[in-house]
Parts: sequence; C-alpha cells; structure tokens
Amino acid sequence: MCILAVIAGYLLGSIPFGFLIAKAKGVDIRKVGSGNIGFTNVLRSCGIAPGILTCFFDVLKGFLPA
Repeated sequence: MCILAVIAGYLLGSIPFGFLIAKAKGVDIRKVGSGNIGFTNVLRSCGIAPGILTCFFDVLKGFLPA
C-alpha cells in the first residue's frame, strides 16, 4: 500500500499544470515572461484565472499524496 502511495505521489507531482493550463490558453509559457512554467509566470502571461487555477493544482499536488 505504501509503495502505491509513493508511486501515485511521484506521478501526480510530475504533471506540469502551469504548462498545460497555459497551453490550453494558446500560450507556450516556456517562451514568454521568465520562461518558468510556474504560477507567477502563468499569472503574468495568461491572466488571473489561469494563474489561480495553476496555483490551486500545484498546491493540490502537495496535499493529495499526504
């Protein structure tokens, strides 16, 4: 059971939500702003709604495995 939680946490943590959300808006987040795929660059480059969504999913990645 514990090994499944570790594997699930690893797989969930590897999903680049910032990249996916920006891509859905038609923006290659790696080529705009700072080039970082995280919350701040998504917020600055795509707007408040995609930024908050990115933040939500990134925080959720930390809570779900725990």
